[in-house]
Amino acid sequence: TFSTAPVIAADMVYGEPSPPSAQQASAFDWSGFYLGGQGGYTRNQATAFGSDLDSNSGTAGGHAGYNFQNGNIVFGIENDFNYNFGKKSDTKVEWDASGRGRIGYALDRTLIFTTAGVAAAGTKVNVPALNNSKDEILIGWTAGGGVEHAVTDNILVRGEYRYTDFG
Repeated sequence: TFSTAPVIAADMVYGEPSPPSAQQASAFDWSGFYLGGQGGYTRNQATAFGSDLDSNSGTAGGHAGYNFQNGNIVFGIENDFNYNFGKKSDTKVEWDASGRGRIGYALDRTLIFTTAGVAAAGTKVNVPALNNSKDEILIGWTAGGGVEHAVTDNILVRGEYRYTDFG
Protein backbone atom coordinates (compact mmCIF):
# COMPACT_ATOMS: atom_id res chain seq x y z
CA THR A 1 0.00 0.00 0.00
CA PHE A 2 0.98 3.57 -0.48
CA SER A 3 0.16 6.31 2.00
CA THR A 4 0.98 10.00 2.40
CA ALA A 5 0.88 12.23 5.44
CA PRO A 6 1.22 16.01 5.58
CA VAL A 7 4.30 17.52 7.25
CA ILE A 8 3.74 20.71 9.18
CA ALA A 9 6.59 22.94 10.46
CA ALA A 10 6.17 26.05 12.53
CA ASP A 11 8.48 28.68 14.02
CA MET A 12 11.49 27.80 11.86
CA VAL A 13 14.71 29.10 13.48
CA TYR A 14 17.50 30.58 11.39
CA GLY A 15 21.05 31.08 12.82
CA GLU A 16 21.93 34.65 13.71
CA PRO A 17 25.11 36.02 12.07
CA SER A 18 27.91 36.90 14.48
CA PRO A 19 28.01 40.54 15.47
CA PRO A 20 30.87 42.48 13.78
CA SER A 21 32.73 42.89 17.10
CA ALA A 22 33.05 39.09 17.44
CA GLN A 23 34.58 38.66 13.99
CA GLN A 24 38.34 38.58 13.73
CA ALA A 25 40.07 41.73 12.46
CA SER A 26 42.00 41.27 9.24
CA ALA A 27 44.68 43.92 9.92
CA PHE A 28 48.14 42.77 11.08
CA ASP A 29 49.08 43.83 14.62
CA TRP A 30 52.61 45.29 14.86
CA SER A 31 52.52 45.59 18.68
CA GLY A 32 54.88 43.64 20.91
CA PHE A 33 58.44 42.42 21.37
CA TYR A 34 60.55 41.28 18.42
CA LEU A 35 64.02 39.80 17.91
CA GLY A 36 65.86 39.30 14.64
CA GLY A 37 69.07 38.91 12.68
CA GLN A 38 70.46 41.18 10.02
CA GLY A 39 73.21 41.42 7.47
CA GLY A 40 74.36 43.99 4.98
CA TYR A 41 77.10 46.30 3.82
CA THR A 42 78.63 49.26 5.61
CA ARG A 43 80.50 52.08 3.92
CA ASN A 44 82.84 53.88 6.33
CA GLN A 45 84.70 57.10 5.62
CA ALA A 46 87.01 58.80 8.09
CA THR A 47 89.84 61.30 8.34
CA ALA A 48 92.86 60.22 10.36
CA PHE A 49 96.25 61.91 10.53
CA GLY A 50 95.12 64.35 7.83
CA SER A 51 94.24 61.60 5.34
CA ASP A 52 90.85 60.43 4.10
CA LEU A 53 90.38 56.72 4.74
CA ASP A 54 87.77 54.24 3.50
CA SER A 55 87.01 51.11 5.51
CA ASN A 56 84.09 49.35 3.82
CA SER A 57 82.92 45.92 4.94
CA GLY A 58 80.15 43.39 5.24
CA THR A 59 78.22 43.38 8.47
CA ALA A 60 76.16 40.86 10.45
CA GLY A 61 74.34 41.18 13.74
CA GLY A 62 71.07 41.21 15.58
CA HIS A 63 68.35 43.56 16.72
CA ALA A 64 65.61 43.62 19.35
CA GLY A 65 62.79 46.03 19.99
CA TYR A 66 59.27 46.70 21.13
CA ASN A 67 56.44 48.29 19.13
CA PHE A 68 53.19 49.97 20.15
CA GLN A 69 50.36 50.45 17.65
CA ASN A 70 47.55 53.02 17.68
CA GLY A 71 45.39 52.71 14.58
CA ASN A 72 47.79 52.71 11.64
CA ILE A 73 50.57 54.51 13.56
CA VAL A 74 53.33 52.25 14.92
CA PHE A 75 56.00 53.57 17.29
CA GLY A 76 58.64 51.89 19.42
CA ILE A 77 62.27 51.41 20.36
CA GLU A 78 64.99 49.23 18.85
CA ASN A 79 68.58 48.30 19.69
CA ASP A 80 71.06 46.58 17.42
CA PHE A 81 74.64 45.29 17.48
CA ASN A 82 76.71 44.38 14.41
CA TYR A 83 80.11 42.83 13.80
CA ASN A 84 81.84 44.32 10.75
CA PHE A 85 84.07 42.02 8.75
CA GLY A 86 86.07 42.77 5.67
CA LYS A 87 89.53 43.05 4.27
CA LYS A 88 92.42 43.55 6.66
CA SER A 89 93.36 47.20 6.76
CA ASP A 90 95.12 49.68 9.01
CA THR A 91 91.81 51.40 9.78
CA LYS A 92 88.77 49.37 10.73
CA VAL A 93 85.36 49.80 12.35
CA GLU A 94 85.22 46.48 14.20
CA TRP A 95 81.65 46.76 15.53
CA ASP A 96 78.76 49.18 15.68
CA ALA A 97 75.60 49.46 17.76
CA SER A 98 72.64 51.78 18.14
CA GLY A 99 69.62 52.56 20.31
CA ARG A 100 66.82 54.22 18.34
CA GLY A 101 63.22 55.30 18.34
CA ARG A 102 60.99 54.24 15.44
CA ILE A 103 57.75 55.63 14.05
CA GLY A 104 55.88 54.35 11.05
CA TYR A 105 52.66 53.90 9.16
CA ALA A 106 51.16 50.40 8.85
CA LEU A 107 49.47 49.33 5.63
CA ASP A 108 48.17 46.01 7.03
CA ARG A 109 51.22 43.67 6.72
CA THR A 110 53.61 46.38 5.44
CA LEU A 111 55.20 49.05 7.64
CA ILE A 112 56.91 52.17 6.30
CA PHE A 113 59.08 53.69 9.05
CA THR A 114 61.70 56.26 10.02
CA THR A 115 64.21 55.80 12.82
CA ALA A 116 66.75 57.92 14.72
CA GLY A 117 68.88 57.68 17.83
CA VAL A 118 72.33 57.30 19.34
CA ALA A 119 75.09 55.17 17.79
CA ALA A 120 78.43 53.77 18.96
CA ALA A 121 81.33 52.13 17.11
CA GLY A 122 84.53 50.36 18.09
CA THR A 123 87.43 51.39 15.86
CA LYS A 124 91.00 50.21 15.50
CA VAL A 125 93.73 52.26 13.81
CA ASN A 126 97.17 50.74 13.15
CA VAL A 127 100.09 53.03 12.34
CA PRO A 128 102.82 50.71 11.01
CA ALA A 129 105.37 53.54 10.66
CA LEU A 130 105.06 54.26 14.39
CA ASN A 131 104.60 50.59 15.34
CA ASN A 132 101.48 51.66 17.21
CA SER A 133 97.76 50.88 17.24
CA LYS A 134 94.86 52.60 18.94
CA ASP A 135 91.40 51.31 19.86
CA GLU A 136 88.67 53.85 20.39
CA ILE A 137 84.91 53.86 20.98
CA LEU A 138 83.10 56.59 19.06
CA ILE A 139 79.67 57.98 20.03
CA GLY A 140 77.42 59.76 17.54
CA TRP A 141 73.95 59.76 16.02
CA THR A 142 72.12 57.75 13.38
CA ALA A 143 68.94 58.31 11.31
CA GLY A 144 67.23 56.55 8.45
CA GLY A 145 64.17 54.69 7.31
CA GLY A 146 62.87 51.61 5.64
CA VAL A 147 60.08 49.22 4.76
CA GLU A 148 59.18 46.08 6.69
CA HIS A 149 56.77 43.36 5.55
CA ALA A 150 55.19 40.51 7.52
CA VAL A 151 55.51 37.45 5.29
CA THR A 152 53.79 35.36 8.00
CA ASP A 153 52.68 36.26 11.53
CA ASN A 154 56.19 35.42 12.82
CA ILE A 155 58.51 36.04 9.82
CA LEU A 156 59.22 39.60 8.72
CA VAL A 157 61.64 40.96 6.13
CA ARG A 158 63.06 44.47 6.13
CA GLY A 159 65.02 46.80 3.92
CA GLU A 160 66.59 49.75 5.74
CA TYR A 161 69.04 52.58 5.09
CA ARG A 162 70.73 54.49 7.90
CA TYR A 163 73.24 57.31 7.97
CA THR A 164 75.52 57.48 11.03
CA ASP A 165 77.81 60.37 12.00
CA PHE A 166 80.50 60.31 14.68
CA GLY A 167 81.64 63.92 14.15
